[in-house]
Amino acid sequence: MELIQTFQNRLLRYESTALRDRQAHFSAARNLARAQFLLGDAELSQRLWQDVADRGLDVERIEQLMYGCWFQDDPEAMAEADAAYQSRTAPPESPGIFEHC
Repeated sequence: MELIQTFQNRLLRYESTALRDRQAHFSAARNLARAQFLLGDAELSQRLWQDVADRGLDVERIEQLMYGCWFQDDPEAMAEADAAYQSRTAPPESPGIFEHC
């Protein structure tokens, strides 16, 4: 019985790759904004940017979240800034299989 509950809990807590990617970018942008704008800590900022590079995160996306959003602690504002960035950088949609019919 306990094993079944464990599986159910894991299934309910599944996070998609896109959600984890988004959370990673949001977290990095929040930490960088705090280090650069609030603390003015150049050393911490440098370490955080190095972490961004090590993790292979999209630098332009993080910059958009830092400079295109006034409130990095507001998830809705971050989501709006991210959606604006994603819409500008998304590749054009290719026609579907049945588009020519």
